[in-house]
Amino acid sequence: MNRMREKPAEQDGKPAKGEGTKGGPRLPRALIGVLNGSFLTREHVLGNMPFILFVAGLMLCYIGYGYWTERTVRELERTRTELNEMRAEYLTIQARLDEAEQQSEVGEQIGAMGLEDSRVPPYRITVPPEQLERKTEE
Repeated sequence: MNRMREKPAEQDGKPAKGEGTKGGPRLPRALIGVLNGSFLTREHVLGNMPFILFVAGLMLCYIGYGYWTERTVRELERTRTELNEMRAEYLTIQARLDEAEQQSEVGEQIGAMGLEDSRVPPYRITVPPEQLERKTEE
């Protein structure tokens, strides 16, 4: 059937492809070239260096934009939390003020000063316009 798979890993004392002399896996040549930096001296890499630097600059901008966005989101969340706290405080103060403005509360507070509520309802005083004009001329 498939004779390639039936062959033993070692033939004629040579290690099989992908294995080192000690029996462990070998690193591919490209990875070794990247790790030791020798790929940078190749002619096609040197010819494309402006593009590579442009892409590296774009990557740095993208990373910086990510940090800026994260900081902005944190600031928005902090502002939203502060707004909710202020809204709750506003509602609490408004409820206290509404309670303090009730006639019974005002009556109790002025009673301590020696004043009392009037039991007579207020009435409107109307002045005819001609009497108003006479007063302003005098």
